[in-house]
Amino acid sequence: MDSAKNEIVEQGLRDLSTEGLAMLGTDQIAYIRPQQVKGQTIYVVHGANGKELAGFDNQVSALAACHEHELEAMALN
Repeated sequence: MDSAKNEIVEQGLRDLSTEGLAMLGTDQIAYIRPQQVKGQTIYVVHGANGKELAGFDNQVSALAACHEHELEAMALN
């Protein structure tokens, strides 16, 4: 992309509402965050907007579920 297009894209992103920003990538990006529940660690998959989608016993299963549903997953520790 040339610099003029970059500036237009950057300005468009700056003008997004909080709700619009939260929806950006919602159906494409997920993150996995470990969480303690009753002394055990579970791995919760969240959509880009922060909504909890599912919980798993291990990180490998959480990543596999993301892949199966065509989500680009990022692990947060």
